[in-house]
Amino acid sequence: MTVAPLLVIPEERKQQEIRRAMARVDSESTFGRRAQWLALLCAGWLLLGFGFIGLAFHLTDPDRARAAFLAGMLVGNGGPAFSLILSQWLRDQS
Repeated sequence: MTVAPLLVIPEERKQQEIRRAMARVDSESTFGRRAQWLALLCAGWLLLGFGFIGLAFHLTDPDRARAAFLAGMLVGNGGPAFSLILSQWLRDQS
């Protein structure tokens, strides 16, 4: 006994779905690379901020030490935020 298929999918539709799946795989790998790059960039900003804060503890002039400490706080907190905002804006532009 032969059973008819419940749904017949045209060949054109099958090819379209295959193209969509391939495009999605490409976009997911791009997202992974972008996320890794952003994580590395944010870690760099944090290390630079820690470097400024460490420098502040070794300076003897109180004004320069305070400036280095505040620069460390600004770079350590503002650098990753700026990078994430800029990355989102660039992604929206493309």
